[in-house]
Amino acid sequence: MNDAQRTAAVHPEECGLTNAIKIDFAVIPDHVREELAAATLESVRSFLQQPGGREFLDARKSAKKATK
Repeated sequence: MNDAQRTAAVHPEECGLTNAIKIDFAVIPDHVREELAAATLESVRSFLQQPGGREFLDARKSAKKATK
């Protein structure tokens, strides 16, 4: 979610909101993790097969590296 989409009456930090997401994978059953991984991989493969998909992803990766 970008900052333009986020609205709050108080600062997000004051009510416990954060941009960090923490997931405890140890509590997710193995079969659920495997299904999620397979679905994610299929989604990425499908995205990369679309016209401009690889270029879009490469541009995003480059932009992220440039900000570090």
